[in-house]
Amino acid sequence: MIRSVLLHVVAVVVTVTGTVSALDLQIVPDVPELTLTSGADFILQCMGDVPVTWKLEKYDPNLNVKKMSSIDISQGLLANSSHISLLTLSRASYLDTGYYYCVPLSETLKLDEQNSKSIYLFIQHDTYLLAVPEDLVMLSPNEYANVIIPCRPTSPDVNVTLFKDDEELVPGNSYNGMEVHYDNKIGFFLGTVTMFSTGFYNCRAELNHKEYIPTFHYQLFVMPKIHQVEKPYINSSGQSDHIIIGQNLSLNCSVSMDIGIGFTLRWKVPDEQKLKTEHMKIGKQNFFNGLKHGIGKSVGSILLNIQNVSSDDEGEYICEVTVHSGHTNRNTFNLKTFTPDMTYLNLTVQGGIYKIIRRAGYQYVQWIILVSAYPAPTLVWRDPDGREIGKENIDKVSVENDKSTSKLVIRDLQLYDSGVYELVAHNDAHVQRITVTLLVENEPFVEIANKSTVGEFYELGKVHSVQCYVGGYPLPGVEWSFKQCSNYPNCDDSFIKLSRNMYKEVVFKETFLVSTLNITATETGIFLCNATNDFGNSSEESTFLVTDLSKGTFGLDINGPPLVVDGDNVIVECGASKYYYQQDIKWIHRTLNNIEIPMQNTENINITNSTSKFSHRSYLTIKNITKKFDGEFLCLLIELNKKNVVTKSYKLSVKDSFRPVIYESSNSSLEIKTGTPVQWKCYVRGMPPPTISWFLNDQKLFFNKSDSRMLLKDKNQTLIIRYAALQDGGLYKCNASNRIGSVIATNTLSFLDKPKDHEHFGFIAFCSVLIVLLGVLMIGCATRLKRERKLRKELALAGLLYFENGAVESWNPDLGIEEQAELLPYDKRWEFPRDKLKLGKQLGSGAFGVVFKADAIGIIDRDTTTTVAVKMVKPNTDPSHIKALASELKIMIHLGRHLNVVNLLGAYTGNINKRELMVIVEYCRFGNIHQYLLKQRNCFVDQVTPDGYLDYNIKTISKNPYYENVPNNNCVPEKPDDSSTQIGSDGYLVADEPEWRSNYRGDYNNLIIKPLCTHDLLCWSFQVARGMEYLASRKILHGDLATRNILLAEDNIVKICDFGFAKTMYNSENYKKQSANDLLPVKWMAIESLRDRVFSTQSDVWAFGIVLWEIFSLAVTPYPNIQKFNELFEKLVGGYRMEQPKYANFDIYNIMLDCWKMNPMTRPSFTDLSERLGDLLKDGTKSHYMNLNEVYMRMNTEGSPSTDYLSLLTAPTYLNCSTVSENNSNSYPNISEHSETKEDLELKPMLYSSAMYDSLRKP
Repeated sequence: MIRSVLLHVVAVVVTVTGTVSALDLQIVPDVPELTLTSGADFILQCMGDVPVTWKLEKYDPNLNVKKMSSIDISQGLLANSSHISLLTLSRASYLDTGYYYCVPLSETLKLDEQNSKSIYLFIQHDTYLLAVPEDLVMLSPNEYANVIIPCRPTSPDVNVTLFKDDEELVPGNSYNGMEVHYDNKIGFFLGTVTMFSTGFYNCRAELNHKEYIPTFHYQLFVMPKIHQVEKPYINSSGQSDHIIIGQNLSLNCSVSMDIGIGFTLRWKVPDEQKLKTEHMKIGKQNFFNGLKHGIGKSVGSILLNIQNVSSDDEGEYICEVTVHSGHTNRNTFNLKTFTPDMTYLNLTVQGGIYKIIRRAGYQYVQWIILVSAYPAPTLVWRDPDGREIGKENIDKVSVENDKSTSKLVIRDLQLYDSGVYELVAHNDAHVQRITVTLLVENEPFVEIANKSTVGEFYELGKVHSVQCYVGGYPLPGVEWSFKQCSNYPNCDDSFIKLSRNMYKEVVFKETFLVSTLNITATETGIFLCNATNDFGNSSEESTFLVTDLSKGTFGLDINGPPLVVDGDNVIVECGASKYYYQQDIKWIHRTLNNIEIPMQNTENINITNSTSKFSHRSYLTIKNITKKFDGEFLCLLIELNKKNVVTKSYKLSVKDSFRPVIYESSNSSLEIKTGTPVQWKCYVRGMPPPTISWFLNDQKLFFNKSDSRMLLKDKNQTLIIRYAALQDGGLYKCNASNRIGSVIATNTLSFLDKPKDHEHFGFIAFCSVLIVLLGVLMIGCATRLKRERKLRKELALAGLLYFENGAVESWNPDLGIEEQAELLPYDKRWEFPRDKLKLGKQLGSGAFGVVFKADAIGIIDRDTTTTVAVKMVKPNTDPSHIKALASELKIMIHLGRHLNVVNLLGAYTGNINKRELMVIVEYCRFGNIHQYLLKQRNCFVDQVTPDGYLDYNIKTISKNPYYENVPNNNCVPEKPDDSSTQIGSDGYLVADEPEWRSNYRGDYNNLIIKPLCTHDLLCWSFQVARGMEYLASRKILHGDLATRNILLAEDNIVKICDFGFAKTMYNSENYKKQSANDLLPVKWMAIESLRDRVFSTQSDVWAFGIVLWEIFSLAVTPYPNIQKFNELFEKLVGGYRMEQPKYANFDIYNIMLDCWKMNPMTRPSFTDLSERLGDLLKDGTKSHYMNLNEVYMRMNTEGSPSTDYLSLLTAPTYLNCSTVSENNSNSYPNISEHSETKEDLELKPMLYSSAMYDSLRKP
């Protein structure tokens, strides 16, 4: 029986094609078995009446058989006409052990005992007792099948035993239904294997009671019987119902099976011939073993790829899975093709329920959005904070998308889940949004956030804010109460409700609010914040401890010099709160030798004590200090309850005094041109540290932070003049003094280009009179004089009588440049021929101004054409407009050049009497940055990390909450709103863009623009600050700083334009609504400008803060929800400031807040702003832009006019401008005077930071 099984299991299986009777076959040697020695050579003969050959036993394909022997088979014919086949075995190997069959050659026969004859060879080996390889063999039979484990010996004398998982299996026995039999020519026969038969099998061979190698290892894994085959799943790369002709299509067929089930996958396609082409390809089967990942499933998949789909590919594509038992299942994909001429996108809420209200603790809510779209859309859900709902925290909030639906599930409902959830879908043709609202009913929760100024205490006499964070739905009502504790910790019995006007509330969404109580610290007590809604109430108390100490509970205040020198006096104040410490305060002097000496009143020591309502104080006064006082002075107190002694110490190190000594100075005399930078050094030593004062011509110099032209550095030891002016000439003295003595260093500054006196004025006057008299005598000059009178008349009518020569004798240094620019002379070196200027396309226009792109031949280099921008007024415009443009031209001539200012290149004034004036300036290809930001919103890379830091390694385009990104980072420009001017309903002006501007737009539609990033915005901000710093140093007031007046040139350089004459437009008549062309940009104007019409460098700083807000919000209009002027003005005076823009971190937002301080003189200078912004840039970026500007500074030195009129002006600071404004009787209509509040109460934004809001959302 076993032999028969062998023939069916391990023999060559062939198909019978004809019937053959028993044949007369003969093998030589004619024995059933034969034993040979390993390495021997041997020949077997097979003879018969028909042609014969030898068939060898086929090796198990699971065995990796490597033999060193060789077998050669040949055929021949004997003399008696019998046929013979010889099998020559050379270098016999123990692996050659097995059956050798003599069979007929002429027919393919089924190998069995009827049509073959066999001999079994044992190839005996001294070491290898089993005719099997050493490799581990794995087999996966079906359940209830028969299995052969071919452990055959190389000698009949070898004894073989079988073990399963180290348990011996004895032939003839049954194990869990599996029968075991053995034949030394076949191996072990395992009949009817079950799932229990799975395991590790091991064959061991013994000869003469000695075990030899190799042992045979066999891994058996029984496949379970299949009752049902899983249906495969087909996933397509495109939409299953919309395949476009010409697209590539991938169909992935996958199925999951229980571990242990063997299966295969295959595709059946409508036209099998296409599988032989590159058009259609089937990939390899891929299998995923779930056991390795703790998953009880195995997953298989197979991919079908169709390139360039055509209508011929339509039909049924069948994926079929076959398991090891032969059972199958299938799935079908019906391919239908379409032409690419139809797009759509529709979102619908299943069931039509857009708003759900549930109680807190509810298990879950879900929305299913039906999606009907082509092309396939990108689906993004955003939570109420605008954050994308991703794969994080999927146990709480999860999103499931397929081709036709998007499901949002929110579990374990809590109050902080409330809000509006938005699904944004977009494809190449459409963008759709749909919002759903979740409101979670919950009793209130309350949290008081103390924001005291001194540790846990509140400073006496100051106004403090106590904030109460409240959440709940319905939105709770809030009440504040106070309980006085005059003898803390003993307090009054009951709380007293506070007046409603003492606190204000800001509501977030429908479930959160912040109630802010503003109170002056006068009494210690306890605050109670109580919140109530339909589901209950909640309250929280906060202790309000008042102190009159600067250090809170316990601390030292030192009244004395930072470096103590022998002979100095020092007062050390030790203060402690009465709420924590006893009244008795002691002093100890711990010397350098660590000796502690109790302090008492002496000639040099004086101790006084005092007690107030809130604290105990002790004052230690040390007079005429000497070296013996070196060491520590300890203040000792005793705690009220714990009785512990606590100390605070003051270390005193007395220095030897000596008079000031100058160790490095700039003792020199300089003769320079105006506009050249100057630096004087005066480095000194002395003890006490000397006080350094600077004098010019024996007049002490005073320095103002707002004046960045002249400043001190290195602790007043270096005097820097950025751009020297004529009034800076003279004798400079550096006076360093202390109480021991003083020292002086001197320097002299003079100018090469100082105007000289007209020594021959009388002679010139005589000659002029003579020429006039001779001219009168000449008849031909009469006509010329007539023409000149006509020209002067025309110039006078245009307000340009003094255009060419100016009227510098009327120059008033106390007035601003914008009020007397027409008095400046026109430098004809800037005149450019009209015939060399070729006007091109229009770049922009306003109510009276227009800007053209043009080519100018030779304006920079001879015979070289330069692209420029030409600014002019429209025909038939008002004379004031041509006068304003002429003033702008003169200001630019005398201003000088700077990298971050639009620089003058030339002008054409030949027909100025006919009101034709062309001002030629640098061309900025990308236009104003307001329009540029609008167009690039979709391509912005947000480099601010969630924790507020700048990470310039971020390169991924952010998800913009205003405009969704398009796939593949293809930036689609947004069409800005053409209506930029807004008129408030109260008739006052809330203009976004004044119409006197030229509205310069870019010309770069055919360029590929790289995405903007946060670092680009910082680069722009830094450059704008640098440009404004230069304007301030040249005493130029901008008056209308906004992103619309900042242009973007090549290499990411920004330039400020339209400066110096805006203030002239802010006359009293403009404060009334005249027409759409007379509107003022009040959203960029400072409080003092709105209230008092005071325009200064400090009001430019305010506008710069608005510019920063515009930049880091990507050109959102400031104060977007405020349209009425009165509302805006009252909010600003009340302390309201805009919230932090989305793409700014706190460092940048803090700069904005500093620019918006109520008191103009406390705002930072543009020098400070450029330094702060420069510190946020990448390494090297700041110096890169500063190095680029050096070229402009050299040009200023080389080509400066003979007289620097701008340096003679009074700086347009708030103090100077407000003095002039006080004499103006006009006032803003309908606006009452507002008193200024304290600085610490000025800047409390009504909208709170995201960090605070996150704290509200914590459960």
